[in-house]
Amino acid sequence: MSLPGPGRILWDRVVALLLLAFAVYIVVVAQRLTYMQGRIPGPGFAPLWIGAGLGVAALAILAGTWMPRFRDRTRPALQPEEEAPPAVRPSRLLAIGALTVTAVALIDRVGMLTALGLMLLAFLRILRGSWQAAVATAVGLPLLFYLLFALWLKVPLPRGPWGF
Repeated sequence: MSLPGPGRILWDRVVALLLLAFAVYIVVVAQRLTYMQGRIPGPGFAPLWIGAGLGVAALAILAGTWMPRFRDRTRPALQPEEEAPPAVRPSRLLAIGALTVTAVALIDRVGMLTALGLMLLAFLRILRGSWQAAVATAVGLPLLFYLLFALWLKVPLPRGPWGF
């Protein structure tokens, strides 16, 4: 259940400001690290861009709280055509946590990309996604990571017995 107007706006602003402060901290720390090492990204490359992305997201959330549709106190919490999201069961949260720990433990045995693919497949099935979406995501996202990190950025990823 969502908070009514003023309470939700206040919490959105508080969270956005905390996220913005965290983003600024990440960018400041990232600037102390080497951005590029020759022709490859250094240890400061990813944190800088992650911090910048978090900062943009925080500013977007903050700006959204000042838009008229958020300030309108007469707006009902749910529109007639909307349904409340289903409650998340604790067993599902425990399964997701266990799955994350298992995936991290599998990285050394099966490789980063395979562990990521298996984790995504299981996540989407736990969250009741379709098999088509689960398989497409479990194959597509690791492939994208391989192209981005291993080929383009030349970041060595942990490999499994199959070479990927």
